[in-house]
Amino acid sequence: MAEIQEGFLPNRPRPLAEAQLVILYLLSRLESATDANLLDFLTEARLMNYMEMMPALKRLVQEDAIGEMPEGAFRRYALKAGGTEMLSLYGARIPISDRDAIDQRTEAWRATLRAERDYQADMAQTPRGDYEVSLRMMERGRPVMTLSVCLPSSDIAARLVRRWRSEGGRTFESVLAPLLEEEP
Repeated sequence: MAEIQEGFLPNRPRPLAEAQLVILYLLSRLESATDANLLDFLTEARLMNYMEMMPALKRLVQEDAIGEMPEGAFRRYALKAGGTEMLSLYGARIPISDRDAIDQRTEAWRATLRAERDYQADMAQTPRGDYEVSLRMMERGRPVMTLSVCLPSSDIAARLVRRWRSEGGRTFESVLAPLLEEEP
């Protein structure tokens, strides 16, 4: 994914109704996303910034077009029936360039969101001063494997957290393979 450009301001102010439609279209393509995911996507695609996105999200929740639920420090948003109806009635008003920008990035973002959802990791400093890392491999919202490790430094712990998304599947296989082998 492209790096987000700090201080991004769109070429033109986006009316609230148009911002809502863009968010609905994005959610229809991604299925669900956190507010942080939405902001990253929208700024990377140069579609809107935080000051445009947040009022539109708030209004969509108030209008029962999208649902929201807490997820850690963030909120997860998903399209509801009212949003689907709004999109079918007014979706043609979304600029084609905006739809194209979303469509071009959707597949890569789905993969990123899937990795975030399926391979979760947290780290925290313990009272003894070391770092506990909790790694979870999820499937359909349920943990398939949970692994907790205590490490001596925040650098090592952070590296483990970073690499979990890309290496979690291989780790899962390498842990289970010897345990599941047939006994001689």
